[in-house]
Amino acid sequence: MQVETHPESNPSVVLADDHALMRHALKSILDRSNAFNVVAEAENAEKALELVQLHKPQFLVLDLGLPGRSGLEVIYELSQKQSKTTVIVVSMYEEETTIRQAISAGARGYLPKNSPPELLLSALKTVAQGKIFVPEHYNHILEELESMVQADGKVSTRKALDPLSKLSKREREIFYLLADGSPNRVIAKKLFISPRTVETHRARIIKKLGFDSTADLIRYAIRNNLLKS
Repeated sequence: MQVETHPESNPSVVLADDHALMRHALKSILDRSNAFNVVAEAENAEKALELVQLHKPQFLVLDLGLPGRSGLEVIYELSQKQSKTTVIVVSMYEEETTIRQAISAGARGYLPKNSPPELLLSALKTVAQGKIFVPEHYNHILEELESMVQADGKVSTRKALDPLSKLSKREREIFYLLADGSPNRVIAKKLFISPRTVETHRARIIKKLGFDSTADLIRYAIRNNLLKS
């Protein structure tokens, strides 16, 4: 949805959340600040990626629990494409594991949804300066990330913390569908490949991640907040 309430010189923002009320709340906060220009809104991951490609905004304010593909997948894909759009996550998940995953995937900020409105503005201003923003009580996570990089500059933070770093893009896509409980035939239809190909990928994913079964994979996804919604 295009809006024209702010000067075009203001930093542009795309909002991505599957709840219309949440998008409205975020937009209201940014509109009242008179410092940001919300250029579009998305209700799912595919639309978010499409709008980022179309508008090339300075910021993407992103929920993780999107329908279809997860917000984490959006961050991974934008990172792979070396997108110049800066991602700030606003999520209901407050587990440290999830925050580490989002930051290591490429997000530059992370806010729980119960944060006060002014914290969103602080986050946007902080990441605009090239810094990473998390609420103060999560600062130890940033210190951990920095110490990992300093300890071994050849090992990327993302690879060290990304639980799916061993998987290819296609395997990662199938992982999420398997974790959601989709059978091979449904995955095959969704991805336009054969059930046999899905089974081959499933076997490789299980082997790469050191599991014994799809049930192990699902338990792992639940434990690490990797379910798509």
